[in-house]
Amino acid sequence: MRKLIYLIWFLPCICLAQTKDDLFYLIDKFPLDKAGNVHWCITDSITNTNRESLHSRAIQAIDYFFKDSPAPYSGANDMITYRGRFGRYERAKKTFSTVFNEYIYRFTLNIEYKDNWYKIDIYDISESTGNITTDLSTMINKEYYNKTRLTAGALKSKYYSIYFVYNYLTSKIRSIDLFMKQTGQRIGK
Repeated sequence: MRKLIYLIWFLPCICLAQTKDDLFYLIDKFPLDKAGNVHWCITDSITNTNRESLHSRAIQAIDYFFKDSPAPYSGANDMITYRGRFGRYERAKKTFSTVFNEYIYRFTLNIEYKDNWYKIDIYDISESTGNITTDLSTMINKEYYNKTRLTAGALKSKYYSIYFVYNYLTSKIRSIDLFMKQTGQRIGK
């Protein structure tokens, strides 16, 4: 019985103590370019495919995979640029109330294509909370977490934000890549 009481007493400490290590493990999974900015990039070739079909596939992919955040995209000289956004809502319990936090994430998707070749880039990712906008590159800086003493709740909130961004953008870029490889199929209809 005494062991059960100790376990219940120290369980919150055990659960929250692993958050910083988990955060650093997640930060290491992000693809970084030479300047240290987060940059997803996939380049692939497809045989017997021309620019027009790759252009139409890129537009179909953007229209289908980003229905939840419609935004205009621009195309110029074998390249389509889409500036999108997505959101996450978090409920934080305080002592006598509940606070709802809204996080808006912005990113730039660039699809470049030529005959038998395409390149998908996702970069320029930022998080907005109220009036504060933070680059994802700043959020995944390990030195920041080593220098500052964040509470367990704040650290856990940062972990969930970074985890959400990683899963969302990884799934989107993989889905677009698979769709670009398909030959002449239209999805969703």
